[in-house]
Amino acid sequence: MIRSAFFKLLPTLAIAANLSAGSTSDPFDWPQFLGPTRNGVYVGTNLATSWPEDGPPLKWRTKIGRGFSGPVVSDGRLIIFHRLDSGAIVDCLESQSGKPIWRYQYHTDYVDDFGFDEGPRSTPAIASGFVYTFGAEGTLTCLAMADGKLLWKVDTRSRFNASKGFFGAACSPLEEGQSVLLNIGGGKGLCVEARK
Repeated sequence: MIRSAFFKLLPTLAIAANLSAGSTSDPFDWPQFLGPTRNGVYVGTNLATSWPEDGPPLKWRTKIGRGFSGPVVSDGRLIIFHRLDSGAIVDCLESQSGKPIWRYQYHTDYVDDFGFDEGPRSTPAIASGFVYTFGAEGTLTCLAMADGKLLWKVDTRSRFNASKGFFGAACSPLEEGQSVLLNIGGGKGLCVEARK
């Protein structure tokens, strides 16, 4: 078993060839923060026991913007949530090739008080054919996994009187049954349940 680590996405996201151990599908999806069972544990057995001195061979690479959001993977698709200029961007790529499938973008006005990083802080969630994101400015979105179409969007700052907080909105969405759960710390609601 491997426990996941928190990490900041670098300007370049590189995918190593041995992550899927030659598989043509993704039997070990990682569709949300802390993985499929929400405990940060990888239960697969196809792990390399050693790597070449220079690390595993590079399979593909793509440029991304700023942020602390972790990538998520489901059914051969990789979702990356990042920021370029004033755009909060959700990119969907083929996990095996890095080929773009779709992109969704919305305007963000989040400014980090410390001048460190103005990208999203939360990891998206993929569940039941939907992609959920929660931007640093407090925007919750639900996109169709198939084509990236916006299905609904909620501005938690205005709707629930959520404050900016110390470093922006950072809770990763969690789907449970017909609901999406989110801790927003708002004056009109601390924990939000958005029905699908």
